[in-house]
Amino acid sequence: MKGIVFTMLADMVIEKFGLDVWDELLTKTGDDGIYVSTETYPDEALTALVVAAHEKSGIPVNDLVRAFGEYMFPLFYKKNPSFFLEGQTLKEFLLTVDQVIHVEVRKLHPGVNLPEFNYVDEKDSELTMIYASPRKLCMLAEGLISGAAKHFNTEYKLDHSSCMHDGAESCELHLTIT
Repeated sequence: MKGIVFTMLADMVIEKFGLDVWDELLTKTGDDGIYVSTETYPDEALTALVVAAHEKSGIPVNDLVRAFGEYMFPLFYKKNPSFFLEGQTLKEFLLTVDQVIHVEVRKLHPGVNLPEFNYVDEKDSELTMIYASPRKLCMLAEGLISGAAKHFNTEYKLDHSSCMHDGAESCELHLTIT
């Protein structure tokens, strides 16, 4: 996982819970909390921090990961405004994730390990995003979608009927845009 993800997590924890809680999480996990945004760190280090946050707060891990995705989206927009086209809709944006945004992210951060998205796009107001990653961070994807929906001022319903956490090969995130 790239260091930028760790620094964003630190920012979120400090903003929502305070610096003392972030320090407690670092102590509990044995992490020094020093991250270089372009460096790669073990996925297990991020997982340990999230689990420690769960133990400290009592908030379920999936809810924390989803909230982190929501938190990340505005930061992603701020750092990468060129990924957004004027007049673009939520659905149009989401359709660019795998073939445009991830391609550009790989150019900026060689060696980054990103999830794969495939799409089923049959109706104007619906989109199914098929998420696959050995990391199984589908809840992060849910949070990023929620953050994107807020950015595009769009309401939607999400059905996450098939999930890798339940043994499926991929997650199906079906959006109905309302």
